[in-house]
Amino acid sequence: MTEEQRNLVSILLRVGSVLTGLLGWHYLAVAVIKDPGILVSPVEVVSKAYEMMVTTGELYPHLFASSIIFFYGFVLAVLVGVPLGFVMALSPLVRDYVNPWMTTLYTAPRIAFAPILLLWFGIGAGSKVAIVFLGCVFPVLINSYYGMRVVNREYVELARSYRLDRWALFGKILLPASVPFILAGVRLAIGRGLTGVAIAEWFGATEGLGYLIFFAGQTLNVPTLFVGVAVFAALGIIGFEIVRRVEKFATPWRGQTQGS
Repeated sequence: MTEEQRNLVSILLRVGSVLTGLLGWHYLAVAVIKDPGILVSPVEVVSKAYEMMVTTGELYPHLFASSIIFFYGFVLAVLVGVPLGFVMALSPLVRDYVNPWMTTLYTAPRIAFAPILLLWFGIGAGSKVAIVFLGCVFPVLINSYYGMRVVNREYVELARSYRLDRWALFGKILLPASVPFILAGVRLAIGRGLTGVAIAEWFGATEGLGYLIFFAGQTLNVPTLFVGVAVFAALGIIGFEIVRRVEKFATPWRGQTQGS
């Protein structure tokens, strides 16, 4: 099977999966549950989304508010997580010092930190960015750490035999080998960051997709609730696709290996 045929089959499978899911959802809502107060069909969700985007435009302020919070929290997590993961991998002293705090904060439920962060940073954007940051930073940090640790030692020894200095070794061997692990952590961080946005906007927010979902649930506005969930899902898909394209660009040798 050629590469073009494999791509076509992959696209058809994805489209078929989505269509099957939507048809099953529609049948469950219309023919089984038959209660719009519990579950509405995807047709009604699309109609509501069109109304909120085209007719009233009320979706855009919520989307913009959530996107800004996610962007700042996510970027800050990457800027902190990647270097700290590298330092932990290269320095046992730093690793042993940071590891207890990393384990404690990573395993603790983020929703438990929300009231504390609200007290510290107020109900503005600062507390929300902090919640997103806590959700994103540890997947990036852990994957950056293990990406550096699992580099093939033969490559390192070969580089040393050519008398590469420490920075050249890092830039030519350690960092490129760690990129797939870093991007895997970024993928995990996208999902956890979007969850953090929803959690952050449940507390003291007046706009945002999380607030939209929470308010719709409180008022039993099921179509609007599903619109908010669908937008979160769409943001996750877009984020994953961006990371996939970055990985394809940054690690071209992986595609060559898989193709061979």
